[in-house]
Amino acid sequence: MRGVELWPLIEYNAVVCCIGVSLALEGENVARLSVRLLGPLQVTLDGEPVTAFESDKVRALLAFLVTEAGSQHRRERLAGLLWPERSESVARNNLRVALANLRKAIGDRTAFGDRQATPSFLIITRQTLQFNLESDAWSDVAAFAALLESQSTTKRTVQRLEEAVRLYRGDFMEGFSLPGSAALEEWVLLTRERLGRQVRTTLQRLTRYHQGRGAYERALRYARGQAALAPWEEQGQRQVMRLLALTGQRNAALVQYESLCQILAEELGVEPEDETTALYQRIRNRTDPSSPPFGLAHNLPAPLTSFVGREAELAAIAGRLRDPACRLLTLVGPG
Repeated sequence: MRGVELWPLIEYNAVVCCIGVSLALEGENVARLSVRLLGPLQVTLDGEPVTAFESDKVRALLAFLVTEAGSQHRRERLAGLLWPERSESVARNNLRVALANLRKAIGDRTAFGDRQATPSFLIITRQTLQFNLESDAWSDVAAFAALLESQSTTKRTVQRLEEAVRLYRGDFMEGFSLPGSAALEEWVLLTRERLGRQVRTTLQRLTRYHQGRGAYERALRYARGQAALAPWEEQGQRQVMRLLALTGQRNAALVQYESLCQILAEELGVEPEDETTALYQRIRNRTDPSSPPFGLAHNLPAPLTSFVGREAELAAIAGRLRDPACRLLTLVGPG
């Protein structure tokens, strides 16, 4: 699937925006070399775009070394990834030429010019190559992974998850392909799926977090981001439907279901899951806005008249009542 730029879909409130520059973006600002792979490949050196790559194979070499920076990579393996149709001697010679161009393009410690990285961006031996994690370089894939490390639900963890989502401009190396290098193409696809799965899980976590605190509008933005990345995944679509209904957008929730039916029929040839259809029916049949959303159990008498014009307040109340930390809820105002 073509990558989706999530940042326009997700707006942070003023509190989060005023915390200060995020660790991830701050790291990019201070690094000499910046490599963005979440979305189209973008490389900058000292704030200027790097355009001196002689071929896509040089770009692929940089992307592979940056993404797999935790390991040393033998030269014969890299040569086989990039030039599988060539003999080993020819492939290794091509690798040497590509490496020389890469070092010149990114200003690595080399005889070319007067721009030198200290320490060098690449760790080079006669047998192996490796991207130097101690160098003055930043990559979005490394920052993304670091921001996802915590599994807690503290406020700071939620902020880090939001920063991780902000880094995700689209699919890994979006729009990039290297015909004739099947193994490298397979690596790109597997990495793309792994990172896509991680960002969808993160969006799901953020949706649940904000929904559980009654922040339905904010939760809806994250749910929509998840559905945009994987429109065939019904769990994300159900979150969008539920949150649309909770924010008083019942017709939009019904339209969301109809769009999902069309996507599933056209792309997969299947019908929605029973759980999704059941949610659609509950939203469609909820004619009394005063009823707690989606059959929340209660022992109150049935209302005698319709309570009009308080959908948002009712949704907020329901969200607070679902929060285990909420032991007492007081309503103040005219009857």
